[in-house]
Amino acid sequence: MRTIYTLLALAMLCQACSSQNSINAFMEIFPLSPPQINATSIFFDSITTVQLSFDFPNAVIKYSLKGDEVNHNSKVYSAPLELTESTVIKARVYHPDYLESEEVQIEVVKTSTKKTIQEITLTPNASENYPGLGGAGLGDLIKGAEQFGGDKQWMGFQADTISAAIKLNSNIEVSTLVLSVLTNQSNWIFAPTRIEVFNEGKKVGVLSNPNSAIETSSRATFLSVPITKGTYSEFTVVVYPLSEIPEWHQGKGTTPWVFIDEIIIQ
Repeated sequence: MRTIYTLLALAMLCQACSSQNSINAFMEIFPLSPPQINATSIFFDSITTVQLSFDFPNAVIKYSLKGDEVNHNSKVYSAPLELTESTVIKARVYHPDYLESEEVQIEVVKTSTKKTIQEITLTPNASENYPGLGGAGLGDLIKGAEQFGGDKQWMGFQADTISAAIKLNSNIEVSTLVLSVLTNQSNWIFAPTRIEVFNEGKKVGVLSNPNSAIETSSRATFLSVPITKGTYSEFTVVVYPLSEIPEWHQGKGTTPWVFIDEIIIQ
């Protein structure tokens, strides 16, 4: 009988050790949720403030600017960030007992205090399902949400090319054109693969986006097209979507959506 009690005690001890090891293992492999990122304004003319938050004991938020990847050596967040230039802020949460979180990001864009765009004419028109606010909505400096359902800012297209004829309010010096697009691949929405900018029939800017076909998380993205620096009064912007959804996607071979909500002249 004593032998049976001894074996039972050993079994219970082993079970307790196993449970404790399981808890420790669970803590080691459990990833943290990403931090919250909030900006006072995505578009700003002088300064914007970005706040990062994550409410969990002993958690540390680390961040980077200018789009650099976040790692253990990145800066530790301790106070709101006051930014005076366009930049990409990325962040992760770290904790001694858990895996780090996924990386999240937000992009803020500096704009002119003056309204630069007079009129935008689109060819073709946006889909009836996602009409947005027409050309006027592309220059109102109001950002569409990443959760696009019911958001009137986003214009959706399924076309070989999308052309935007832009008239400026006056002759102004321009060095960059920024296109705000949405990537939400689970809903068949892919970023453009190429953007070209013309002035009076002459190409003055181009941006290739080879990452358009790569699997990525959902996010609103700003694509900056460098322009031959000069004084301009009009542009034609030609947006080239992917020809078809790539092989890795469940919608492979079909026509992807392109979502646009803003064009910014810098």
